Amino acid sequence: MNSYNKNLNILFIPGILISTIGLFLPIIADKGIMFIKDFNFFGIPLLYIFIILIAINFLLNFTKKRKLLLLTSFIQLFFVLSLPFLRNQWKQVYRAKFILYFFKKASFGWYFLAIGSIFLLIYAFKLYSKKKTIPYLFVTPTLAGVGFLTFFPAIFAIFISFRKWNLLVPVKPFVGLSNYAQAITDEYFLRSLWISFKYALGVVPSRIIFGFIFAYLIYSIPKFKSFFRVVYFLPVVTSTVAVSVIWKWVYHPYYGLANYVVSLFGMNPIDWLGNPSIAIWAVAAVSVWRSLGYDIIIFLSGLNDIPDTVLEASQIDGATRWQQFWKIIVPLIKPSLVLIFITSTISAIQVFTEIYMMTGGNADTKTAVYYIWEYGFSRLQMGYACAMSMILFGIILVISLIQMRVTNLFKEE
Repeated sequence: MNSYNKNLNILFIPGILISTIGLFLPIIADKGIMFIKDFNFFGIPLLYIFIILIAINFLLNFTKKRKLLLLTSFIQLFFVLSLPFLRNQWKQVYRAKFILYFFKKASFGWYFLAIGSIFLLIYAFKLYSKKKTIPYLFVTPTLAGVGFLTFFPAIFAIFISFRKWNLLVPVKPFVGLSNYAQAITDEYFLRSLWISFKYALGVVPSRIIFGFIFAYLIYSIPKFKSFFRVVYFLPVVTSTVAVSVIWKWVYHPYYGLANYVVSLFGMNPIDWLGNPSIAIWAVAAVSVWRSLGYDIIIFLSGLNDIPDTVLEASQIDGATRWQQFWKIIVPLIKPSLVLIFITSTISAIQVFTEIYMMTGGNADTKTAVYYIWEYGFSRLQMGYACAMSMILFGIILVISLIQMRVTNLFKEE
């Protein structure tokens, strides 16, 4: 250990000692007292987890594996900050409406663990050179926000999916895989999955085709490129709720603009959002219109990366515009095509806001995410809703793996 590391022992040694002492002090002190040994994380006693993390931190201090030391310190602090969210562990000691009430009842043990973990995390940061430390410091708030607002709820959802979890019932028994078995045999859930995929089948090809056509037109014109990019991108930055409300008025069966245009051709009014045969496609059209600007930007970035020398050389060799398009432009923008195909597929499968605002799940438009939301927040069956969410997550994970595989294939070419 060099002299720089020795000077930092003023952080490391207190961090280890304070964290260790916190393991033996009360975490919660109200009507009863709870120690760290009374808390579990997915069935694993937190006492064992903290002992292992503190031991790993101590051992890593004598090695040069500074990244592992930083990761272990961050995980330890994560578990400390997770304690207030383990409501089912300490609700027997006192009852409160808000999780933040935990901090009013937290005892010395929790504060010792928090301070010790912060010391260890600062020590791990300081082991890096100044150039390496500053980037990590800047991304730490974002990582913390993503960790507690995204990853922790996702992990907790896995825990809930194995229980019969009703928000109004205090007893939430463990039911194993019964929620998953119910989901894969639920004809309504399977129907909602089919509706989601049908919606994606309408959205994804349309986004790719129209996005590329408009991007190529903007790429081909010599002037006003910036103007058209801004105009087409405006729907993307507009609130989805606002867009849905406006298009709901456009699709109104009596006063809507869409039926006014249809009447000009002598056709009868169409119930765009009430007819089960066309409602899902009407919503899909809105999604394509709103996302068009994003797809245009992605395609334009791919088109602008094509070297002018390649196109000029093809012209010298006598290639026509059509041959340039199919033999040069399309192959060179394949990465952009893959990106839009995967991202648009995932976003289409996860559609919720447009369905909620425009149809309310009626007219055969109840997608998988809407069905999950209905079970979780209308029927309050959070265990079953989380199980369906995990199944949907698995489907999206498969798509993501396909994305990585396809991307690697294009790199090999």
